[in-house]
Amino acid sequence: MARLALWVRCAACGREFDTGIRMAARNFAKGTFAANYHTCPRCGARGTYRKGDYVTRDDAGAPPAASG
Repeated sequence: MARLALWVRCAACGREFDTGIRMAARNFAKGTFAANYHTCPRCGARGTYRKGDYVTRDDAGAPPAASG
């Protein structure tokens, strides 16, 4: 089963960063994520993120393959 790493883009500086959250792809698809807080390692801004804000990557950190 594929494991995903969840990344977000900082609203303050625009840098994408790893949140440290890992989970199975199936659990991400089923889960709800609301009001999760993460601190950007670049600028230190703390932001609130929802499910739609997360970028999923394989657990090795490589971006997912583009579709289409």
